[in-house]
Amino acid sequence: MSIILCLSSQVARGYIGGTAARIALERMGHECWLLPTVILSNHPGHARFAGEQVPPGRLRAMAEALDANGWLGDIDAVMTGYMPSAEHVTLAAATVEQVRQANSGLTYLCDPILGDDPGGLYVDEDVAKAVRDQLVPLAGIATPNRFELEWLSGKSTKRAKTACGPARELGPATVLVTSLTGDDPKTMVNLVTGDAGAWQASVPKRKSAPHGVGDLCAALFLGAVLNGLSPKQALGHATAGVEAALDASKGADELQLAANPGWAAAESWPVEAAARA
Repeated sequence: MSIILCLSSQVARGYIGGTAARIALERMGHECWLLPTVILSNHPGHARFAGEQVPPGRLRAMAEALDANGWLGDIDAVMTGYMPSAEHVTLAAATVEQVRQANSGLTYLCDPILGDDPGGLYVDEDVAKAVRDQLVPLAGIATPNRFELEWLSGKSTKRAKTACGPARELGPATVLVTSLTGDDPKTMVNLVTGDAGAWQASVPKRKSAPHGVGDLCAALFLGAVLNGLSPKQALGHATAGVEAALDASKGADELQLAANPGWAAAESWPVEAAARA
């Protein structure tokens, strides 16, 4: 079992952000401590929602309390997700450094939640720049979607075979890129690159999916790595878990993670060497 500190969003209904990450990591046998950057009733994509940001100063006080109790050294990994302001990004970076001082072997996964196709950025540009400049350079693992990789790298990544170069140049040792288009436009590709090479898992493109899929995928990948799987094996595990969760959530307006727990133990998805442009 590993202990993961997660800084991301929290919702009362549904599974997005830290709420999705927490259940995924716990189902994989890990413990997840959630510091919510924002607390919401539900995903803002619904007709109505309510909630508010958790002030960075309050999050800092919570981290300091964990430190004062002597618990930061127990943390094996940090995962960061949705950041509502540039000040939250700075707080997250300082927290990563603080935990790393207590545990030099820390694993840090940055899920750079900036935007998606077709709408583009859904955070302010100063937030996106802060994530790029402060969080991504600290990360050992990054999990951008296609749009986010393109925004962070400044290079076109329309298809999986053109994403290897920008992913490798991003900085983190391991980069998992989701929502890429395969050679067949009817497929989506999850791609992982690292020192051991580049690997991809292809899945049928779906017309729609509930929110939170990226959060779930990042948490499943991190949980698998912490369980000792290689990045290639973790890609197969994460892809299988997401596909099983989507199958179990057909027709629902949110991921059905508690009601259909089989996704956490889904048989690994086929993975193959990635073609490069």
